[in-house]
Amino acid sequence: MSATQGRVLLAVSAQTRRRLLSAFAGYEVAWAQTEAEVRAALCTSHFDLAVVGSHFDESNTFDIVRGLRHADPALRIVCVRGRPFPGALGHSTMKAFRTACEAEGVCAVIDLLDYPEDDAGKRAICALFEQQLCAAPPAA
Repeated sequence: MSATQGRVLLAVSAQTRRRLLSAFAGYEVAWAQTEAEVRAALCTSHFDLAVVGSHFDESNTFDIVRGLRHADPALRIVCVRGRPFPGALGHSTMKAFRTACEAEGVCAVIDLLDYPEDDAGKRAICALFEQQLCAAPPAA
């Protein structure tokens, strides 16, 4: 078994997962697409960071964040938007999403749409997640 830098739970869509995988090279990554998969992952593993997306078919971001926080109050949680909100929803919806995430006590909210899908964008996203992985755990 190879040594890893830590464990990361990606509770995100397939599209967002593809975008984030390079940010977690060297980490052990578990992927969950549903709230049930998140609960199952938490039953079998401890994570250093959970990344929660803004789009789920059968649940919502905030139920997942609350479940993660209940299971592990010291877990660092970052919420991300990896794809546009539907229809005409835009900047004000992202602002409301950010405010709601912060009210739930997440450590950071990252809008991946603010970063180009090139090497510079990848480096910037990697740096944001490295900051979260190196930071002290939130107060329980």
